[in-house]
Amino acid sequence: MVLTQALSYTALAVVAAMVGGVIAITYPPDAQMESNIQHFAAGVVIAAVAAELLPEVHERAPLIVVLGFTIGVVTMLGIHKLSETIEKREFGGHFASASGLLITVCIDMLIDGVLIGVTFLNNPDTGAIIAVALAIEVLFLGVAGVVALPNDLGVARKLAVPAVFGLLLTVGVTGGVLALDGVTGAPIAIILAFGSAALLYLVTEELLVKAGKVPETPVSTTLFFVGFLTIFLLDMLH
Repeated sequence: MVLTQALSYTALAVVAAMVGGVIAITYPPDAQMESNIQHFAAGVVIAAVAAELLPEVHERAPLIVVLGFTIGVVTMLGIHKLSETIEKREFGGHFASASGLLITVCIDMLIDGVLIGVTFLNNPDTGAIIAVALAIEVLFLGVAGVVALPNDLGVARKLAVPAVFGLLLTVGVTGGVLALDGVTGAPIAIILAFGSAALLYLVTEELLVKAGKVPETPVSTTLFFVGFLTIFLLDMLH
């Protein structure tokens, strides 16, 4: 029952990834549009963490929270380092120019999937909000993944990238629910703290850093708060 519910919400993110890929192929966004999307996605993710994950984490033992956050930050720093190493060594053939980004996103999809699964086990209402927030994040990642690919790749091969993102997210959800069903206490608290740190890292070190390469505009700044309010109000009305 929980797995079915979690996968039904995860389907939103799977569809969002494919929509992002189609948008990137049909109407490739310029730098300013990408920055606007990144600001909106950043607001969405921060709101999801603030409204859903942090209240759950706040109730746990401080040592458990510190451990989960530390593991989350170290993991994301490791993924970032891996991405840089892969890009410098130009692995991946046709995908060499984007291999670092693609591998980073693929790992992130697995982590996000596990987080969705765990939040549904812990609190289905929280899981629903997190799944919606991550669907918006995945929409952007679908765009970013396709934009990073070489122009001479065919449409089918380009769309295979967001399809893989969706598949890995689904695998993460399924694995998280099946492996942790019935588990309570410290393991769940560590995963929630880990997920909070991972998502905050995504916002501060990925989305906003990349968005900052384009001069800020009133529209991009406003979209950050629109994204935040969208999830915050959705949480209030849920």
